[in-house]
Amino acid sequence: MNRYILLFILVLSVLQVFSQSTFSNTSDSAALYPKKYGTFKDYAFLLNGNLIKRKSLLNNPEAKLNNVFSNSITLEGKRYAGAVYFHTEERYAPHVRYADQPAYFINGRQVSPYQIRLIKLELYKRISKSAQDTTINGSLYRGSIHVDTDEDFFADRIALPDLIEKYTCLNPELVTVRWLGSENLNHSENDTGTIIGSNFPLYSFKIGNSSVKKIEVDRVHFAQGERYVVHLSDYSYKWSKSKAALLFEEPLALDTVFPCYVSDYDMQEYSIFTHAEIDPIVYNGLNFYLKKLSSTMELLEIKPSTATQADSITVQFIVMKNGMITALSSVESDKPGHGDILSAIKKNACVWSPAIMGGRPVFCHKKMVIFYSIDNKGKIQSLDRVEYRYDHH
Repeated sequence: MNRYILLFILVLSVLQVFSQSTFSNTSDSAALYPKKYGTFKDYAFLLNGNLIKRKSLLNNPEAKLNNVFSNSITLEGKRYAGAVYFHTEERYAPHVRYADQPAYFINGRQVSPYQIRLIKLELYKRISKSAQDTTINGSLYRGSIHVDTDEDFFADRIALPDLIEKYTCLNPELVTVRWLGSENLNHSENDTGTIIGSNFPLYSFKIGNSSVKKIEVDRVHFAQGERYVVHLSDYSYKWSKSKAALLFEEPLALDTVFPCYVSDYDMQEYSIFTHAEIDPIVYNGLNFYLKKLSSTMELLEIKPSTATQADSITVQFIVMKNGMITALSSVESDKPGHGDILSAIKKNACVWSPAIMGGRPVFCHKKMVIFYSIDNKGKIQSLDRVEYRYDHH
């Protein structure tokens, strides 16, 4: 009897250990691990635009992956699940988005041209640029752009080489990445993605909700040996034009002092609303905005205890449908320090979100009063509060 009891206890112990092992492998990250490597089954292979047999790659040592199309396609009368494109001649090479771009840096760390366009401009502190060409790790860049920001951009990101090693257990040197952004994932007719074949350290990704949700791997036999295509399904990146994407359309032409203020915009062709279903607002609220203005003007965030006098300035401007602002002016006679306040508003123009009418962004007037304190010499000591006004006259 004792033997049966001991055997029963032993079985329970084994089951408990097995249960714990299974549970530990069901973490959020574990769901990302590719369970097996594919081989582009039932896909057509094309080299320099011509349909080839897969084994032909072994006879073309200069062949490089061009792109992947993941929807059914008919070629030479035969239906395929998709197509994999290769090239040996540069005229068949894919278009490189953001070619001949500057080197981009966020808080001193180099990033890709794609990811500089993901920054929260509302949190930037300063932008500097240089038109001088520079070579970094063998790559030539047309100038450089440095963005210093309060955003902790890399806090919850994983660098691409680390992502590959952690989630696929592959050597990054044997990998080409196919990056599918949200538009690729939501619009099947454009399901090609972006090929990343080099400079992996410039890329970093978020893992989990609204980010990289799926990782798949396909294996390809090249003349040099077996190589891998890692597919990243990334819902965090949208190819649509965000404010940061607009700012860096012509990176070396951007105004580094007033990056989100447009000084000479022709408004005659546009309807400008005085009110909207959703009025323009500043990022993170008026208190945050007041701190940004105070920091720009190098003022104390707290009203000084020494004897001061209260004063104010009323300003008006237009928030454009892309979130930039224009036509800033004071509605009152000029006083000492008003020029500094107007300059601070221009420098912090990136914090605005556009007005919305009928679900679309529109141009809209904005008016506000900034209350401040001055000393007995008329010098501004602190900015005390901001209030919106709705009498646009």
